[in-house]
Amino acid sequence: MSPEPLEESSRDQPSGHRGRRGSRRGLVIAVVVLALFGSCGSVWWIASQARTPEQRAANAGPPPPSDVTATVSDQRIVERLELTGRVQTSSRTTISGVRPEGTSRAVVTGLPAKAGESLRGGAVVAEVSGRPVLLLPGRFPAYRDLRIGDKGPDVRQLQRALRPLYGVAVTGTYGPATADAVRRLYAAAGYEAPRSTAPPEAAESGDEAASADASPGTRARGGAETDGGTGQPPASGDEASDRATSAARAPEQHQDTVGGTLPAAEVTYVAAVPATVVRVSAEVGDTADGPLVTVGSGGRQVRATLTADQRTRLRDMPDDAVIRFGEGPYDGRTGSLGSLRAVAGEGKGDEGADEGKSDTYEALFVPPAGTAKDGARQQITVELRKSPADSLTVPVSAVWTDLGGSASVTVLENGSKRDVSVEVLFTYDGLTAVRALDDGLRASQKVMLTRRGDSSAAGGTDG
Repeated sequence: MSPEPLEESSRDQPSGHRGRRGSRRGLVIAVVVLALFGSCGSVWWIASQARTPEQRAANAGPPPPSDVTATVSDQRIVERLELTGRVQTSSRTTISGVRPEGTSRAVVTGLPAKAGESLRGGAVVAEVSGRPVLLLPGRFPAYRDLRIGDKGPDVRQLQRALRPLYGVAVTGTYGPATADAVRRLYAAAGYEAPRSTAPPEAAESGDEAASADASPGTRARGGAETDGGTGQPPASGDEASDRATSAARAPEQHQDTVGGTLPAAEVTYVAAVPATVVRVSAEVGDTADGPLVTVGSGGRQVRATLTADQRTRLRDMPDDAVIRFGEGPYDGRTGSLGSLRAVAGEGKGDEGADEGKSDTYEALFVPPAGTAKDGARQQITVELRKSPADSLTVPVSAVWTDLGGSASVTVLENGSKRDVSVEVLFTYDGLTAVRALDDGLRASQKVMLTRRGDSSAAGGTDG
């Protein structure tokens, strides 16, 4: 059989058929190579896991003993308490409406005072049934209508409030000079002053005079009500005696004296002026039988809410603790702690509130003199304790205490160890302030915390 026909037959085969045979050969080669690599990897992994019993025991044993050290520092430890508070006035008074005499209903007809506004003495806080509620400085609320001839602590309070405005003498007797000042007070506010209506019976010489045959007094009527934030009327001494007889009315000089009457419903007293409007609670048209306006007066304070633990830390802080104000109106200045108390409704009492009845307390901090917007946010940092300038700082675990209570640290220097007796001053946040009892401890030295792998070397701490 001749070979030439075979070669011709091979040449006559299509090129695509030859390409497919080449691809199959390449695939087979790749599979063989991958199998070889996989076998080698398996053999290597099995070999790497093979260990003699001695090797396994060595790997399972503890590392060789080594010393764990820390560096002595001369940085002072400061125990801080960080708080956030709000600026507010030291006294707040909530003003409620009372139906004025001669009207059938108590309706809010005007609210000229706006939140955030500063009010001076004689300002109109609200208008009820067409009549003003005037703001004056005083220690206690008005508790009766005043008329010419009246005497008592409430008259003296009114005269003290009118003295810087109209030069009224403080005599304790509501006389013509006081009536004229009341008339001018109303006129400045844009209202007509009430007139006295009692029938004339005898002449009165003036504010200093008091009637010898005073007629029986009338029952005291309530006035522009407050929340009691301005204090209570005096109740002892001459003023107590005056209050007992203050209802007795002297004969009036004139039947129709403008300013001869000051209704309690038309005046409200606050601790000091100027006062700031904190909140306006009512709207024009409301029935004036609830809170109308809340005003703050007196100096500023910063109120911060506390947990029971924070309250305890403030209560027990040393006398040399420092209170610093951070971000806020008083930034960079120092202040003092005014009081600690349970949040209203949660506990009762002030400094000695029952901690079992409240989980929330508040602290009132006194800032330096100066004005700040009511409600402004203020950061407070209380430095409760600070290590002395001559003390050194080490980690808590560096302090070793023996059975007798003596404390020491172990200094590592030039490959040797030596114990140095120390006095523990205080510990805070994992650090301890110490003072060496000799010259053997300095900043930047290394002290031993513990010896790794040596159970016999366990450090003690002094809390």
